[in-house]
Amino acid sequence: MLKSLQTRILLYSLLIASVPVLILGIISYESQRSLLEKEAKNALNAGSMNIVNEAYSYLNERISDVKLMSTNSVIINPDSSKEEKSVELKKFIDAKGNYYGVLHLDMEGNVIADTSNKMIGDNLAKRIWFKEAKEGHEFLSDVYKTKAYSEPIIALSAPVYDNTGKMTGVVSPAFRLEGLWEMMEKKANEISDKYPVDFFMINQDGIMISKKKPHGVIQDSALEEMGLTKEQLMEASLSDELYSAENGEKIHSIQPVHTIAQTENKWFVVVGADKKQVFQPLNDLLSRYLTIYSIVFVSIILAVYLLTKTLVRPVQDLVEATEDFIEGKEFVVSNKRSFEEMEKLNLAFLRMMETIEDREKEIVRTEKLKYVGQLAAGVAHEIRNPLTTIKGFFQLLKSQDHDKTLIEKYSDVMLHEVDRVNVFVTQLLDLAKPHQLEWEKIDLKDFLDEIIDTYTSSIPSSPVKLINGVTQSVFVYSDKNRLRQVLLNVLNNSSEAIEAKGQIELHLTAVSQYVKLMIRDDGKGISPENFKKIGMPFYTTKPDGNGLGVATCIQIMEELKGRFQIESVYDEGTKVTLIIPTTNRLIK
Repeated sequence: MLKSLQTRILLYSLLIASVPVLILGIISYESQRSLLEKEAKNALNAGSMNIVNEAYSYLNERISDVKLMSTNSVIINPDSSKEEKSVELKKFIDAKGNYYGVLHLDMEGNVIADTSNKMIGDNLAKRIWFKEAKEGHEFLSDVYKTKAYSEPIIALSAPVYDNTGKMTGVVSPAFRLEGLWEMMEKKANEISDKYPVDFFMINQDGIMISKKKPHGVIQDSALEEMGLTKEQLMEASLSDELYSAENGEKIHSIQPVHTIAQTENKWFVVVGADKKQVFQPLNDLLSRYLTIYSIVFVSIILAVYLLTKTLVRPVQDLVEATEDFIEGKEFVVSNKRSFEEMEKLNLAFLRMMETIEDREKEIVRTEKLKYVGQLAAGVAHEIRNPLTTIKGFFQLLKSQDHDKTLIEKYSDVMLHEVDRVNVFVTQLLDLAKPHQLEWEKIDLKDFLDEIIDTYTSSIPSSPVKLINGVTQSVFVYSDKNRLRQVLLNVLNNSSEAIEAKGQIELHLTAVSQYVKLMIRDDGKGISPENFKKIGMPFYTTKPDGNGLGVATCIQIMEELKGRFQIESVYDEGTKVTLIIPTTNRLIK
């Protein structure tokens, strides 16, 4: 297909036109993708930093609240009653509005005041926030459930000192999560107006605080979803640099949260966005690009096709005119208007064809003269010898007495020479004039067996071994007598080519509508110089040959609608292939 000029021009034009467009599209796509990724990461990281800053301020306000509560005059006064302390704690809750309730514990961890009055008398000494406060630290716990409240809480704690500086207990408010989440949601909505974002807080153990899951925690699920490990989260907490994790269908930005109080675990703010929504502008760009590219591609195909038709049509016309000329028709230059170079090429071809015709006529005339000369020389040579002999005997008869015995002897010789002339003339007629053929269906195996039996019986003492490899019946359509003449001639030539012991092999192969009969000998072969002249009338290397055998075989095989092929390697042998039709459909 690519051998066609039109196809090649079309293919090369498409490559030249479409490859730069495709490369430009890929570069543009990757550039836009990189830009969108950068914008998304900047927006998410900036938003997560804003949430972190707000969370820092928000949590520090809560810590300031608990510190203020721990210095309340009623709370630090050992002489204040439990009722007075509970009233003071309720005032604190009503004033702040961000707490479920507040506990006041003594140094043993017993609850001595409770705004809900549900936990008075309980011992909470094992709680981590109590232990940290007892060590003198303000403390912020993880999210956990407690029987006193229906929703998960964050516990704050701070030590209580009396006027003398002695630690007398611990205060611990239960922190409401709604306020924290409202703050985070407000800041998350400011991140981007192009696509929605998800946000949550997570600690280093994979515990996630989620407003949508009021029972509080989902162990490790957030880490698995983001494709992160605890070590990577810890790395983010050790640096103020922005840290982004990308996995699956979402993009996340993770920032550590710092507070002025001690915390049970390190906390992180996570802000994420759906990749499909982030890269939707890129997908839209890709769709538009593919549409434009398809239109351009189809337009290029159409334009190049029309161009190639214009360029190639004159060439095709020239090819058709040349093929017509080869078939013997007149070479006609196309009268269709074309480009200047093609018109010049047409005229050049016309002049070339005219020159070829003139030279062809001259060659034919020269070959005819040459052939006539060769024929005349061959005929003269072959006939002159018998005529010279006959003339000589007539002269002898004329110059001597008429002895009957001598006359009979000379007459036999002259008759033999006349027979030689007759045989030669008959061979010339065989070569020059087609015979009336008698077509019939022939079993080639039986036919070859008959010829080989006849041939071997005529030379019983010959050192040549004849091997017939045709063992199965194969039917051909031919003239028995003419085909026999060819086979006997080939067998004679093969036998004469074998100087000492040797063999002749016959093999058969079938092709479409023909069989190939191969006769191979291991004789001396034909030299390259002599092989060029094989088949020329009167050319022979035999001392007593006339050079008409092979030429006659070639002529007969053409009459039989077959072919005569010969191959030879000097000093190795010769192979003759007879191609014989197997169907009468080839016979006209």
